[in-house]
Amino acid sequence: MALLCGAVSRCSPVFRSRVGERFPLKLLLTPPVNTPYMRQLQQRHFSLFRTLAEHCSFLTRRQIERIWTLPRSTTNKELLWLLSKKYLGRRHRGDTFGHFQTPVYYLGELGWQMIGQASDGYRRYRVQIERRAERGLEHTLWIHDVILKFLSGTPVKRIIASGDTLWQETMGIGIIPDAWIQFAGGEASIEVDRATERPIVVKNKLERYMAFKDSGRYKSLFPGCSFKVLFFTTTEMRIESLERITPSDDIWFCTMGEFLREPLDHSHWFALHGFYALSDLGKKEV
Repeated sequence: MALLCGAVSRCSPVFRSRVGERFPLKLLLTPPVNTPYMRQLQQRHFSLFRTLAEHCSFLTRRQIERIWTLPRSTTNKELLWLLSKKYLGRRHRGDTFGHFQTPVYYLGELGWQMIGQASDGYRRYRVQIERRAERGLEHTLWIHDVILKFLSGTPVKRIIASGDTLWQETMGIGIIPDAWIQFAGGEASIEVDRATERPIVVKNKLERYMAFKDSGRYKSLFPGCSFKVLFFTTTEMRIESLERITPSDDIWFCTMGEFLREPLDHSHWFALHGFYALSDLGKKEV
């Protein structure tokens, strides 16, 4: 072994400096210590991939920044890298200003594969996002804001999106929530309102929710689960107008701004008979 090592040493290429010092060539080929390291996927990247695949098919940079809890500049750099490697895809949105577009990010083909999704389902996923009408994107992003807040603030057991086939069971009543969430403190249907519907339209929707509960169909679909509708809207003035047409204390209202700003269990839910926190869901009579 000693002879072998000696042979290797004698045969190794060397470099002679101007002053006569000898250095193995392999040391000269070693990158300097300040060379940028090769980027690798981190846990936060996989968390984003799973969120996009399972709950929120596309997200804005602002929403991703909230998931990662990173500065904006760092988030932008990370997103550019993920785009360049095809872990993410991007669709630009048409804003009201002709010179500016806000992108939304979705899973790229490589990101789709990294979390074990079937490769034959990717094209359908991507086409659904690229062909989605612009007029509905903002409403969907509000729904995603709600989902992300729950995912970051409490253990979530189940999320059922509005497109789930389960809601075919409610067709006769005409109720399809924007989402249904089961979390550590209870269960609730999610309704997001951007104040684009007339109060009479909202009134009819809320009455259908109560018919859904009173018919026993809700208990049939969700045995052992409490019934509650969490209604997110724009302003307290909008809430005041809707409370006057609300048929039940099982419908709770909150502005989206306060919901996103305050802790998840903050007592900011307006209802017919008072203010509530999400922790009160389990205390209310089903």
